[in-house]
Amino acid sequence: MARKPLEKTGFVIAMLRRATYMWPAFTEALGRARVSRGVYRCAHCTDHFGRKEIHKDHIKPVVPLTGWDDWNGFINRLFCTADDLQILCKACHKKKTKAEGEVRKRYRKKT
Repeated sequence: MARKPLEKTGFVIAMLRRATYMWPAFTEALGRARVSRGVYRCAHCTDHFGRKEIHKDHIKPVVPLTGWDDWNGFINRLFCTADDLQILCKACHKKKTKAEGEVRKRYRKKT
């Protein structure tokens, strides 16, 4: 079975996103949402969840709703301050991501 050819842009984006797990702002945002050991508060529904039930989320999308702009903007939004991050439960994160995707889809249809 032949391997799929490596797509460089996707690879670089994936590695940059992976590097954000070591970005201090992510740890700070997680600390702000911590209720007790292993328990975190969702910024949207305010319920409490375990570590495996939450996602770190950029308040402002890393890729603008109007679509890709440039690498510098992408990197600056990706490696943002803790004030620009929130902790969401998986359900709230899925709803937010879906809503952003629908806005992007409508914008693409207009252009």
